[in-house]
Amino acid sequence: MHNKKINDMHDMQMNNTNLNITLKNDDSNEDAIHISFSTLFNCMKRFFLAWITLAVLAVLFVSAGTATFSHQLSSAPVSLIGFDYPNAEKGLTPNGDKLDVNTIKNPVVIEAALTKLDYPLTEVDSIRNAISIDGVIPADAANEISVYKQALEKNGNLQVAQSMLDVDYFPTKYKITFDFTKTNFGDEEAAQVINTVLECYRDYFFEQYGYNESIGNSLLAIDYSDYDYLVAVDTYTETLIDLQEKVNSLRDKDFRSTQTGYSFEDLNNSISTAKAYDADALTAYILSNSVITNKGNMISFYEYRIDELERQKKSAEENLKTIENSIANYEKDSIVVHGSISEYDSNQYTTISQKYDELFEQKQDAQKVVSSYSVKISECKTRLDSVKKLTENNANEKDIEYVENRITLLDKTVRQLVDDVNTTIMEYHESVTFANAYSVLVPANVLSTSYISMLLSNIIKPLLLVEVLVFVIYISVSVVCGLRIENRIRKNDDLSEEITEENEISAE
Repeated sequence: MHNKKINDMHDMQMNNTNLNITLKNDDSNEDAIHISFSTLFNCMKRFFLAWITLAVLAVLFVSAGTATFSHQLSSAPVSLIGFDYPNAEKGLTPNGDKLDVNTIKNPVVIEAALTKLDYPLTEVDSIRNAISIDGVIPADAANEISVYKQALEKNGNLQVAQSMLDVDYFPTKYKITFDFTKTNFGDEEAAQVINTVLECYRDYFFEQYGYNESIGNSLLAIDYSDYDYLVAVDTYTETLIDLQEKVNSLRDKDFRSTQTGYSFEDLNNSISTAKAYDADALTAYILSNSVITNKGNMISFYEYRIDELERQKKSAEENLKTIENSIANYEKDSIVVHGSISEYDSNQYTTISQKYDELFEQKQDAQKVVSSYSVKISECKTRLDSVKKLTENNANEKDIEYVENRITLLDKTVRQLVDDVNTTIMEYHESVTFANAYSVLVPANVLSTSYISMLLSNIIKPLLLVEVLVFVIYISVSVVCGLRIENRIRKNDDLSEEITEENEISAE
């Protein structure tokens, strides 16, 4: 009996030992994380609406933030300008100087644009740095380079490569890019700024390279009240002759000024009338009535005038001789070619012919200058002979008063004609000759499609980052929620097992 109790106690100790081992095994499993898929799915479903809401809000906030704070929502505005006038394809300005297209970035031009837009002038330097200018290769030059390139790729001839390098061209069209990220202007202002700059450049271009010759103003800037009457009238006559020569060169142009109301034919008739009935008639009256102040001074004046004209004529004759020698050299270098010539050689002969034509035109102009000096010298000599025949101090007060009144009227007439001629010629060149000398072929603008495309490209990257962050938060919250549920379930299960074990132990 006693032995049986000992055996029972030994069995109970063994059972307790086995129970402790099992509990230790369970304790080791408590550190492991177990989440069932169904629990995780339920948690994700629970927070799904919150995730969608946050995702939509992220899209709205990122889009609004990008549109508000992003400096550039569109690509840099690009404009195309062109030059169209004689010798533009040679890289020259209308007055024959070398064309520097970078004058678009001249501070004077940019200041005029900023003033027109009512923007501060402190932006001048930033705008200059933001403008880039690229020449567009002319089609003829591009085709020629392409032909040489194909020949070079085909046979690798060094002579062909050299010919390709020798292709000479000057762009007549330029691409203007305005990288406004270098300025304080935004998308909406960028196109307006660069377009205004290009508009102001047109005024600058015309002022610098267009017609700016002022006929007769230099002569009329002198007060001839202290000069002898005949000298004053002769000066006005020379001004009228200069005006008529300029107008006659444009008489065939079908143009009427909107400012003066005159055509060139009208101006020519007015000048002819002023010369014949005002200047020439007054000259004849002065000579016939000996209305002079100082005969000796007049003789000295005309003698000096003759000497000056003869020196100018001699210089003009030397210039004419130089041109004639150049023409003679071209004629001596002529070559007779038998058979056909290549297209390249044909272009060379055409170039020589053009140069010869230019020299011939220069010769004609030089001959006209020499002839004009000859006429002036002859007129001065005739006037000198007439003055020598005059009797000094023979005019009465009535003749002097008449001459002075007529000179005053002549002065007003000539000044008005000078103003009308200059205004009409200026308007003609501005609206006809140089109408297309400089033009904006394609204005810069920000297209809506480009704007939206750039906006989307700017939004995508930050939006993806934000959406990934929102999704990670969503998954993390779902996982934490699942862990809490699983932990609660496990605790409940452990508590139930402990109660069950205690009940079993109590029952035993």
